[in-house]
Amino acid sequence: MPKACRRISLALVLVAASVMLGPPSHSQEVPMYHPPGMWTWDYWFAVDGDTYHAFYLQAPMCLPDPALKHGHQHVGHAVSHDLVNWDDLGPALVPVHGTWNDLSIATGSVARHDGNWWMLFSGRGSKASGMGLAVSEDLVHWSKVGDGPVVPFGAQFKGEWEGRELTWFPLADPYVYPEPFDGWFYAVINARVVGEPIETSGCLAAMRSRDFSSWEPAGIWAFPKWFERMETPQVWTRDGKWYLYFGAHGGLQHDALREGAPEAYHKAGNFVFMADRMEGPYEPVGQWWLNLPDGRSGYIYKVVEGPAGDVLLTSIDCKLSSPYRVTYAGDGSMKLSVPSPNTP
Repeated sequence: MPKACRRISLALVLVAASVMLGPPSHSQEVPMYHPPGMWTWDYWFAVDGDTYHAFYLQAPMCLPDPALKHGHQHVGHAVSHDLVNWDDLGPALVPVHGTWNDLSIATGSVARHDGNWWMLFSGRGSKASGMGLAVSEDLVHWSKVGDGPVVPFGAQFKGEWEGRELTWFPLADPYVYPEPFDGWFYAVINARVVGEPIETSGCLAAMRSRDFSSWEPAGIWAFPKWFERMETPQVWTRDGKWYLYFGAHGGLQHDALREGAPEAYHKAGNFVFMADRMEGPYEPVGQWWLNLPDGRSGYIYKVVEGPAGDVLLTSIDCKLSSPYRVTYAGDGSMKLSVPSPNTP
């Protein structure tokens, strides 16, 4: 990283400058948020009382090539009371020299358990890489737990899909469902099935834990054999239906994908599968691809329960979008509305 970039990054960390985007007039575009001098992407959220906490990957804009942001990122943090106006709180979690996680941090998620907040994250280091764990009492001050990942990337597990026992391994992006089921917390993970052609090996598999430190496999939840990677998932439930979002890359020209989704989605896009229970199996139902209704291009979506119902937030041009109102059709399909000054 250039010296000037390091100086700017250090200044940003020390000052932790706060940015507030005020509500626009009706003649203005709705605001999008990013910390000063930072690209941001891959958001995840937590709610504490009337405060929304956004966590995200961020990297300095002064890097000589925007592509370098992947590999130089850390976790940023901002708070809001309305999902539109955000205050930057600076870095939440960074790689640390001399630890297992000394290279970079990628996407994670947050849940509350036993009086603390727990963050699973994708950690990479010079000697180990895997699903890391951090803990906080207040969602602001975080400490990494342990001297290694709680689940190493590349470790292989068994899972069943359509009556076959498959072997899979985790790649990244653990999303923890924020409420326990029968005392278990479930994390759905971007994973890959062993022995499948690489371009169709992407799956979403699950692990579960009672204490966030020890994890065991909990099945394969989605394996359409369409994609190389099924990234940054989220699972939630509404009106008796379960939803599983993912962003995908490397789509094959599979008949079902070609016939069901627009051509632009044949190689990458944002998708939502559905199931009757949390553990799946999740499959495409109704309109299972998602387009932003204002024609913008966003990648990696998150659905958040806002003050007036569900909204969707995403990364657009490395900024956090304003909320898109979510409604659900009779078959469960999601419908999005264009953000306005009155959203949420």
